[in-house]
Amino acid sequence: MIRFFCLPALLALAVILTGCASISVQPHHESDHARKPTKIYVAAFSTSHGEFNVDRESVELRDFKTNLKAMLQLAMVTDLTKRLIPAEELPPPGNLLGHHAWLIRGEFKRVNQGSRLLRGTIGFGAGATKLETKVSVYDLDVSDEKPFLTFSTTGGSNAEPGAVTGLWTDPLTAVVGMGLSGAGNIAHGVTEDSKRTAREITAVLSDYMFRHGWIDADKWIHPKQYTP
Repeated sequence: MIRFFCLPALLALAVILTGCASISVQPHHESDHARKPTKIYVAAFSTSHGEFNVDRESVELRDFKTNLKAMLQLAMVTDLTKRLIPAEELPPPGNLLGHHAWLIRGEFKRVNQGSRLLRGTIGFGAGATKLETKVSVYDLDVSDEKPFLTFSTTGGSNAEPGAVTGLWTDPLTAVVGMGLSGAGNIAHGVTEDSKRTAREITAVLSDYMFRHGWIDADKWIHPKQYTP
């Protein structure tokens, strides 16, 4: 009897807590001087001044940062192109002014890998990750030095099902999650955070374009605003 009573409660808890894994946006500055772009260039985000709390040092840490930069850049290019406007990685140094395009630059402010063991065996907040970035957007018809839009993203995978709690929802997801969390140079939690960060960056640009009447409502994506 107790066993059957607990199952619905655990399933409900799983649904509620899984929604806690998210990235939100904190606006900083916005100008109305930008023009509608035909393309968006995405630069690899800087890791020079970020705080990295990960289980890697020396060469492994360098590789981790390199892979993280490439992963977020690819995620942004893919998501922007799919949901908003054609985008591509920033080409080699050259004069991009006057190309009727926007440029996204940014930096990683904080990356917490969290505990892969706790996240993989318990989940729902245990071993939480954290990914914070600062983003600047430039209108290349105006300036490649002064952004018209700046904002920050923050959040993490603090509620992903682990092997124990995940069995109540999707055993296959739990097993695959455990396998991916320690594979390669990027932990699974940080990988998911990068994808969510890319989606929120797309959402901010979508919101800006919608409010200026450049896109229809079906392409408008409402950003998740940060609340302390």
